[in-house]
Amino acid sequence: MSEQTIIGDGKGLDVLCASAVRAALTDCARSFENATRVGVTLRFDTSGGINKRAAADDGADIFSSSLESIEDICASGFSDGSPLTLGSSRIALGVRAGETAPDISTTAKFREALLAAKALSRGDPAGGGTAGNYLHGVLERLGLLEPTLAKTILRVGGYNVMKEVAERRADFGLTQSTEIAAVAGVKIGAWLPDELQVVTVYALARGGKGPNAEAARAFVAHVAGPEGAAAFARAGFAPA
Repeated sequence: MSEQTIIGDGKGLDVLCASAVRAALTDCARSFENATRVGVTLRFDTSGGINKRAAADDGADIFSSSLESIEDICASGFSDGSPLTLGSSRIALGVRAGETAPDISTTAKFREALLAAKALSRGDPAGGGTAGNYLHGVLERLGLLEPTLAKTILRVGGYNVMKEVAERRADFGLTQSTEIAAVAGVKIGAWLPDELQVVTVYALARGGKGPNAEAARAFVAHVAGPEGAAAFARAGFAPA
């Protein structure tokens, strides 16, 4: 993925983050820029992609991804700080605003909904995303991978998964609940059944020491404060 969002003049902090934290960190970056006049560039990738970029000395001032991903980055020496836990997300089914979602409250009903759909979207496991990899395994275990493949739109990043729904190319999308919240025109329609559900904790950590180290520490403190907590709550994160 190569998408980015620039807050301010784009000459300040460089934040490499997963799609699941897009909405919350965008809000945090805007309030941080308003408070400090330090611009922030947000770049988006999957959890797996973020780890690869960190290992390749990407140069980001801040990394934000799944807690497992951030712990790996810290343990490998690519961060000069420790993880800040941000909140947790679950897998959900997203539909267009105003539409009724199919009932997926049990595994049997989840199976029926996927087989009945004309088109659905989910994360491409080749992209290294948390939800994409997890859902690939679920569908494989349930024997649904091959029967639904021809009508499945695979995209890297949950934001792009839900754009397919918003733009009416897919009936619904399956991804992290917080990625659904980041896309205009869609909503959480249903939750993956409890027996198939997974909770993913997200975190943030500073990158290696560099010219923006002081600003990076200030940004982490900002995210850890009340404005950051409110931004993550608005984006649908539950306490970790």
